[in-house]
Parts: sequence; structure tokens; C-alpha cells
Amino acid sequence: MTWTGKLSGKIAQRIKTDDTPYTVGQLAHGIELFLLNALNLFIILLVSAALGLLVEVVPLLCSLFILRTLTGGVHLKNPWSCLGATLLLLLVGGAIIKYVPMPSPPALSLLTLITAGAGALINYLYGPAKHTYMPDNPAIQKRHRKIAILLITVGCILSLLLVEYSYKHSMTYILAVFYQSLFLTPASFRLVSVLEKTFSRG
Repeated sequence: MTWTGKLSGKIAQRIKTDDTPYTVGQLAHGIELFLLNALNLFIILLVSAALGLLVEVVPLLCSLFILRTLTGGVHLKNPWSCLGATLLLLLVGGAIIKYVPMPSPPALSLLTLITAGAGALINYLYGPAKHTYMPDNPAIQKRHRKIAILLITVGCILSLLLVEYSYKHSMTYILAVFYQSLFLTPASFRLVSVLEKTFSRG
């Protein structure tokens, strides 16, 4: 058991009362998720700040987090591998936003439209992804899918309106939708499954 699991178990045992509708195991699981997410956020912010990418990474992280909360997507089973992959993607995205030369507004508008169209289609076909933490109620899944597509559409409109004034906003939108949509595709699930099997054998 990891140190986060042990700590979560101890906290769960202390706060569990006879009136609590959850078991110690369920409480510990929730506490561990909170601890891991808090630790992940701290590390992401720390590394981003150290590399001078904090201003670019934070909006990208927030945008991606909102969409991922609604639709889920592929994830790595090992929390530290998941942190490493997430950190790498966010840093690459932040570097793109900060350092890649700004394309012409028409080109950026076209890229925004393509990203929005592809993202909406992928979310319609595959969202929300089947996952332990996603609701299995079809009505809730349908609602989450609609909200995600609505957010993608609204973000697209805002990006097009601001494309002449805010390159960072448009690129943040494009990368957030690209990452979130990519995580929903069956190819991503197959790739992660193959990688985890390969590393577990090694």
C-alpha cells in the first residue's frame, strides 16, 4: 500500500462515525483521491512556475479539467505515471502557447473551427468515456455530453471573436479541446492498455 493509501485509511478511521453512510474503505478512497489531486496540482504549479510557464499552464489546466470532469477519458492506473504524463502534456502545451509563433488570424480561426468540429464529433460519439468515476446513468451521461459539446461550441465562438486580440486564449482553447477529445478516442485507450501491459511485464 502507498503512503497516501495508509494516510487516507488512518484519516478515514478517525472521521468515521456510526451515522456516516459510507464505509471506512469508501472514505479512505475519497480522501486518497483528494490528497493525490492536491499533490498533483502543487507539483504542476511548482514545475510550471520554475519553467516560466505558469501563466500558460494554469488556464490550460482549468479548461482541460472542466471538460475531463464532464466526460472522463483514458487514464493511467499508476497515479505517479498519470502525474508524469499530465505534467508533460501541460508543459508541452504551455510551451506551444508561449513560444510557437502566432499564425495569421485566418489560419488560427480555421484551426479553431476544425478543432471545435472534431471535438464536438468525438464527444458525441465517445463521451462520456466509461470509467470508474463516471456516472453509469444514461440520462446523466447524455446531459454531460450535451454540456461538454455546448462548452466546446461556446469556447469556439469566444475564440473566434478574440482571435484578433488574444492568441493565447485561442491556443489554450485549441489545446484543451484537442487533449480532452484525444483522451476519449478508442485508440488512446488501446495505446495506454498496450503501454501498461508492456511496462508491467518489464
